[in-house]
Amino acid sequence: MKKAIKLILIFILVTMALSISSCSEKTERERKDFQNLLDEYEISSVVEFDGKIYVGGLEGVFEIGPENLSYEKIDLGDIFLVKDLLVFNDELYIGHEEGIKVYKDGEYREILNKESDLDDIRVNDLYVDRNDDLWVGTYGGVLKFSSGVWESLTVDDGLMDNTVFFIIEDGQGGMVFGHYASSNSGISYLKNDKWTYFNTENGLPHNYITDGIIIEDKLYITSGFYDLGGVAIFKIGEDGLLHESNIIEEWGDFGSKARSINVRKDELWIGTEYNGLSIIKDENIYNFNEENGLVHNEVKSILFTDDGRVWLGTRGGVSVIEVDKLLDQELD
Repeated sequence: MKKAIKLILIFILVTMALSISSCSEKTERERKDFQNLLDEYEISSVVEFDGKIYVGGLEGVFEIGPENLSYEKIDLGDIFLVKDLLVFNDELYIGHEEGIKVYKDGEYREILNKESDLDDIRVNDLYVDRNDDLWVGTYGGVLKFSSGVWESLTVDDGLMDNTVFFIIEDGQGGMVFGHYASSNSGISYLKNDKWTYFNTENGLPHNYITDGIIIEDKLYITSGFYDLGGVAIFKIGEDGLLHESNIIEEWGDFGSKARSINVRKDELWIGTEYNGLSIIKDENIYNFNEENGLVHNEVKSILFTDDGRVWLGTRGGVSVIEVDKLLDQELD
């Protein structure tokens, strides 16, 4: 009897050891080889320009060498709180709290500043349409820079709200303006001089708009505030936008707010506010966060480069990794 009990105890101990070993191996496999840098800075936008990676955020703009990940802050004079970067006509456009600076070969010029005689110059978003006109989302409406002249759109012209965080052209002659910081707003859509509006009453997961992307004939809009939010999907047609469906998921332990978006092949990449990066493929969701090596769980910008890497701008720095290494065998 004692011998039997002894054998049972040995079996239990061996099983526990194997279980612990298995869990350890699993945890080690799940941790990804992110390379993290600028972990003391908040990064809002990431772009590729002139063979380098440029990131903008609270402390200005940094240039990163993609080979060795060395970085330095570029001299732009007085600048604070960079919200968006845009590459246009082989120049880097920098939208920040006091206007727009245009950078090239170590020099810069200003096209929007305190002397521009406009109601609001605090830039949230930059966009260039098919006519090469520059659109700017601000806290005081939308600015349009065409043929060297600034025009403005506000609530007096039809916007739902003057706080505009996102702008995109739909490819069918319509302009989409996403609002933030007003619970009564959502999306203002202008086409053929006619305004249409979208909010939670006619389809949006949340009225605070954070980002968006067009994939073929579909517009994907990310939204949310605190733990609420999701992704809205619209069909783009000659008659305008038609709301089709929403993706509302608990990306992690802290809700469903979607913060940024990009697409690669048949994968939808979602940066969240609190839960890191989520990749949607074939109705499956794969999550990567600080426990997997990500520098910070708020992912504000997603950039793919031709060398097979993905660059993630976060609230606490930049994470970069080879996409194949990140996905490993998980999406097969």
